[in-house]
Amino acid sequence: MQVVVRPDGAAEITLTRERALNALSPELLDGLRAAVDEVTAAGSPVAVVRGRGPALSAGADLPHLLGLLEDPVAVRDYIATIGAALDALESAPFVSLCVVDGYGLAGGCELMLACDLAVASSEARLGDRHMEYGLLPGAGGSVRLPRALPAALARRLLYTGEIIDGDTAAAWGLVGWSVPPAELDATVAAIVARMVRHSPTALRTMKELETAGRERPHRAALDHELDVAVGYFAHHTDVREGLAAFREKREPRFGTSRKDES
Repeated sequence: MQVVVRPDGAAEITLTRERALNALSPELLDGLRAAVDEVTAAGSPVAVVRGRGPALSAGADLPHLLGLLEDPVAVRDYIATIGAALDALESAPFVSLCVVDGYGLAGGCELMLACDLAVASSEARLGDRHMEYGLLPGAGGSVRLPRALPAALARRLLYTGEIIDGDTAAAWGLVGWSVPPAELDATVAAIVARMVRHSPTALRTMKELETAGRERPHRAALDHELDVAVGYFAHHTDVREGLAAFREKREPRFGTSRKDES
């Protein structure tokens, strides 16, 4: 696992088990959780998550899983380790942008679904492949996929094991962007540059609100949004800087505005 925090504050988390198509071994999963902690500690508002080589991830480490089948406790521990790493990524305070360049299958698709945003190469290959090998998702695939797609499309992927390309994934709404392979890095850079211009506090708070909106009942989510917004407007100098920039017809300079004055 490689973690880089850039001068603009954005971070990059790269899975580096490329010879195994970044299969989710226990060691890689430990590295992913440590990377989430490192990016959180650095205060990065945005992190790009990608795989080195021809895959984001081809999924679980099947040779490792095969060696555990006689021990149900060990099987549960391994699958729970995948789930815990993806949960940590999903609940991290930064906005995660997953880059799918190549394969994002089964556990690799679950990894993408745990991220906040996703951009794919048009030649990417995405899908929940568990059915193809008589397996089942255990790290969120049967939960996050139906929440990300209309029911008919989620069932299509879950029940058939079909693989779709990046353009299809974008047309379905499974990823936010699909671009030719030659344009992928520039597209990722442009998306990140747009987000890091924003107030880091507002970006983190927006993620918290969006998460609460999905997880809470409708009325409770609306009440929560109001409470958070009022508190944010009252206490954060980025609000004053943003409104001043609007009034003065300039770009806001978040992080440089004066502290609240009494």
